[in-house]
Amino acid sequence: GGGGSGGGPSEAVPLAKDKSIHDRVHGTVALPPLLVAVMDTPHFQRLDQIQQLGGCHFVYPSAKHSRKEHSIGVAHLAGTLLKHLRVQQPELQISDDDVLCVQLAGLVHDLGHGPFSHMYETFVKWQGGQEELRAAELPLGEEREAAAARAARLQRWEHEEMSVLLFDDLLDSNRIELSAYFCSAACPAEQRRFVKALVKGLKPAEEWPQDIGRDKSKRFLFDIVSNSRNGVDVDKLDYLLRDAMACHGASRPFELSRLFESTRVITPHSDRIRGARWTQDGRLEGGRRDRPARASADAVQAQAQAQICFQLKVATDLVEIYTLRAKLHKKLYQHHTANVAELMITDVLKLANDHFSFRGSDNAATTLAQAALDPKAFARLTDAILDSIYVSLEEGLDEAQGLIERMKKRDYYRQIGRSTQISPLPQCYYCGELTEIRSKFCGACGKKCKGRLHASERPDEPHGPNNPAVAQLIGKRKEEFEQDILTHVDEAWRGEVGTCSDVDWCVWLVDIKPPSCSKCSVLGGDHGDNLYWRVYDPLWNTGFYNPKEEGEQKDSVHYVDMESQMSPVQLPRANQERTLYLYLKNERTLRAGGSEARLLSELLFDAYEAWTKRLKGKGATSQEGNQNTPTHTPSRAQRRPAQGKSTLRPMKMFTPVGEGEESTEAHPSSEPGGD
Repeated sequence: GGGGSGGGPSEAVPLAKDKSIHDRVHGTVALPPLLVAVMDTPHFQRLDQIQQLGGCHFVYPSAKHSRKEHSIGVAHLAGTLLKHLRVQQPELQISDDDVLCVQLAGLVHDLGHGPFSHMYETFVKWQGGQEELRAAELPLGEEREAAAARAARLQRWEHEEMSVLLFDDLLDSNRIELSAYFCSAACPAEQRRFVKALVKGLKPAEEWPQDIGRDKSKRFLFDIVSNSRNGVDVDKLDYLLRDAMACHGASRPFELSRLFESTRVITPHSDRIRGARWTQDGRLEGGRRDRPARASADAVQAQAQAQICFQLKVATDLVEIYTLRAKLHKKLYQHHTANVAELMITDVLKLANDHFSFRGSDNAATTLAQAALDPKAFARLTDAILDSIYVSLEEGLDEAQGLIERMKKRDYYRQIGRSTQISPLPQCYYCGELTEIRSKFCGACGKKCKGRLHASERPDEPHGPNNPAVAQLIGKRKEEFEQDILTHVDEAWRGEVGTCSDVDWCVWLVDIKPPSCSKCSVLGGDHGDNLYWRVYDPLWNTGFYNPKEEGEQKDSVHYVDMESQMSPVQLPRANQERTLYLYLKNERTLRAGGSEARLLSELLFDAYEAWTKRLKGKGATSQEGNQNTPTHTPSRAQRRPAQGKSTLRPMKMFTPVGEGEESTEAHPSSEPGGD
């Protein structure tokens, strides 16, 4: 395809031709000329050097697929789904330009990912926090205001926004004329704005953009690539399939053709909208299916939109897709070995930022953080940046290069003690034991769980969870956990250990959460913003229809919940999970006054053990695991647990990375699930 830069500015860039390629997941993929032209650019080809799964290849050697092949797969699925809808429902008037725009959005939706994907985003926001602190030390004036504005931009940085900026730069730098590829005489600027809107997504409560050349009847087109209504989009379907097949060796965890064949675009009748409301962040709250309330005018307007619905018979299939998502988060995306490798890569970027530079816009020297605000410089960043840092001769990179050397030897940060899992389940008001979300009676004391339900409605009544500390644990940040652990360090050593925080030790939180567009209902006490007990249902915002209905009911949209579609034995006990790890980055010997010198690891272990004991019986449990490599364990770690109803187990001084499940890299013969 001829999507290159061509000669002088007056020369016409030759049009690309269509192309067929073979994808290992979807088979033969046909690409129209415009997509080929976009693919044949440096902006898109850089995705070939950005791995889809970041640090997961440190656990699964086969997790090497790139964002390039994922993007091609998303474009293919977007076209397949839209062409099916066009054949089944010609009244939708889906044009060739609509199909092309949605496919193009699928192709470029991940352009804005930086090196190692989400790790770069974490690094940029951290750098924004550091620059905010430096800006606060500057004297009042324009320089301080400029520094503060720059820090704010870094802290708000999102890869979706960078995808939109890079898409513009891709078209302009490579002189790709959209008008040459679209069938109609529609304004090319409107087509460009429509593609960018599809990449960013449109929440149900948002106003319809007036500058994309389409009216609200095409609202369903936003449900394909980035679905803010219920999270079921081709982006998610492709990466779940691709990641499972690459890492677990699964043939096909679910069947896409069955799902696509069951789709239909329906606009719900306004007089049959169930009582509910859309919140500002796009979530649907309120209104029970068995006791509907009166819907507001805004709720009716938000829900009475053309949307992609599924046949009722595939409701269970959708639940299985979310079950696969939860499994992959547990076994792959949030694997503790992969997480600690990603933590070390993020630290490399932090250590190298002030000392390493590369060629940016106008060939000027650019740092890693500066590239986040410069699309042309950002387009040169790939995963190869780690090797560039490793072989660089620039001064000040010794620590970063040493950290890379440790990773090559699999000398990862060491885990102190065992991980602590914080349960999101509510507690019985009477005995304090954890209770099932759907339980009517406490399994420990037999008393009613009804008291949990009134805390947010009538906060003056003494109902709800009797331990707000657990609810606070669900919403705390890592810095707050580090301070909590630090308070349990002996006072004589607290200052010394505190100065080592984030340099020689840190807390790492792993949160497995459902999509933000899932059902969110309050079950218990309100202890502050985002600290409710919540129940999530992935089917809550998904519309279903019954093809056998006739007459007025033919195009009715039905809303079901997971509980009605699955057997009780299949329902999950909880829908979210938070796990805390304490990592030692570098061992140090500390001295305080005339006291005897002590190791940092010993001080942290004592403090961590005391902190977890304080949580005994309050919804936090210490996780068991295997000891794969010999490490020093002090005698205090071998004590028998205190008598009582503790759910905590005796802690180990060190838990090397790889504890819990065997690594497939160390044991290739192990089962795919045993990562």
